[in-house]
Amino acid sequence: MTEKYIDLSDQHTLERVTDIFKALSDINRIRIMELLASGEASVGHISHSLSLSQSNVSHQLKLLKSVKLVKSKRQGQSMIYSLDDQHVSTLLKQAIHHASHPIEGEK
Repeated sequence: MTEKYIDLSDQHTLERVTDIFKALSDINRIRIMELLASGEASVGHISHSLSLSQSNVSHQLKLLKSVKLVKSKRQGQSMIYSLDDQHVSTLLKQAIHHASHPIEGEK
């Protein structure tokens, strides 16, 4: 028997799920999240580690934060980012694991 995850008549939850998957549909956002899965990081550290501009990283983090995939805290004059919670880490791991399986007919 299939487990029911959400009430399909709950429009608000469906919209939030859709927003989360939209946020996950960008390679740089996935790269940022994978980096944050290893621990907290500043915009500068993320930018340097992934060879992305700081403005691009800030833009991507703002979007990820808007759907609660990442969170931030102030540390001195810097903002430090991390994955929002363990659910986000699990979601990321599951997506990567699922993507690593070959597609039928693919070599």
